[in-house]
Amino acid sequence: MTDDNSRITGNMTNKMIIAIVIFVVVGAAGWYYFSRVHTTSIEKIVSAPGAYTGKEVAVEGEVTDRTSFFGSFKFYKLKDKSGEIIVVTEKALPEVKSTVNVKGRIDDSFSFGDRKLVVFVEVSAEKKDRKN
Repeated sequence: MTDDNSRITGNMTNKMIIAIVIFVVVGAAGWYYFSRVHTTSIEKIVSAPGAYTGKEVAVEGEVTDRTSFFGSFKFYKLKDKSGEIIVVTEKALPEVKSTVNVKGRIDDSFSFGDRKLVVFVEVSAEKKDRKN
């Protein structure tokens, strides 16, 4: 009888260990997925800015131009494979040709001739290292 009891106890222990390992792996995968910054393509934002107005989004791209008026009004153009957007910032302007990941919110959009301009206000930006 004691041999049967120890075998049952051993099987239950093995099942508990397997369940704990599965729980830890699923939890770690969920944490990794949800802690990553998920970027939105610039084309999606520019084509339907109303869907993003007031919401915080992240975009990643290359800085193609930057401008500062009187040191207080600063913005730069950010381009990804799908399009280009103007990012308004109060922080230091990133270098032209640098790649940045920008979190911000869509403040407003309006048409200017045949162009649709979207006001993307930067909340934070992270310069990405170039891969050689």
